Amino acid sequence: MNVYFDLNIFDRIEKKENLSESENEIYTELENLILNKQITVPYSNAHLNDLFRGYQKNPNYIDGHLNNIKRLTNDLCICQYWNRKDVTWHFRDIKEFFEKKKDERDFESNSFGELFTDNGLPNLLLPMKLIPLDDNWKLGYKDPMFGVIYPKSKIENTAYSLMEDIYDFQLRLKSDYSLYKNFKAYLIKSISKLKNNREYMKSIRENFKDLPKHLDIFEISELYAPKENSLKNRNYSKVLDVFYKYDLKGYKTDGNYNNMFDDSLHTFYSAHCDFFVTNDDRCKYKAEKTFERLKINTVVIKANEYKQIKTA
Repeated sequence: MNVYFDLNIFDRIEKKENLSESENEIYTELENLILNKQITVPYSNAHLNDLFRGYQKNPNYIDGHLNNIKRLTNDLCICQYWNRKDVTWHFRDIKEFFEKKKDERDFESNSFGELFTDNGLPNLLLPMKLIPLDDNWKLGYKDPMFGVIYPKSKIENTAYSLMEDIYDFQLRLKSDYSLYKNFKAYLIKSISKLKNNREYMKSIRENFKDLPKHLDIFEISELYAPKENSLKNRNYSKVLDVFYKYDLKGYKTDGNYNNMFDDSLHTFYSAHCDFFVTNDDRCKYKAEKTFERLKINTVVIKANEYKQIKTA
């Protein structure tokens, strides 16, 4: 039986001697299920993402965390490598994988322009600095959020500045929590306006006569989304997309982009297992809703519900 642990479960097992007696019992039972080979537990690159953020704050504890996960997983790794059709189950030394992630972060550029200078490549996109944006583009700045997303384009008004803004904005979302929180609040408010716009919803239903009445705006958008997808593993896109849409609906929402993304990634990997164990209420709720929506049979439980694994 394959069971996927959120990082908070690995962490609790590592620190179980410092927990209360009742909690110690829970995590000892989970640990014994692994050591007695009743369950198999993998790690993933989502765990490495979580660990790396902790490492950036304080690198002193990383060896203990890696050794603990290595002991419990025996280096069994589940990973969606770039543009492969399916996830890869294999044995990969978690310390080697973590070192590679550190190296990759060192090469991450801090701006669009640095993408080329950091790697010694010629910037073949420079001619796009001579291409002006359409005149209608300026109309978007009537909305204050438009100016937050595209500040350089407002001044330079070129195709190149637009690419700079898009690249820089996604970097800022990951590091500036207040920006992400405000941006998401803006999205939720905009979506709510559409949902409550009777004329807009009436127009959609008049143009698509066969739409079931119970569909919400997210489900309607899924029906008419582009059929082509650049990613070969479409299930990856589906899980992350549905998870984020539940986050946007506002209940159990997460104000931290990195946390939200890694929770969706944990949910994707746990979909390949029989159980997903997490103590994070936000992640648990959205994982359950995602599995329900996509008809995935993975059971999501908290650590104190471990008896469900023993009786499965």
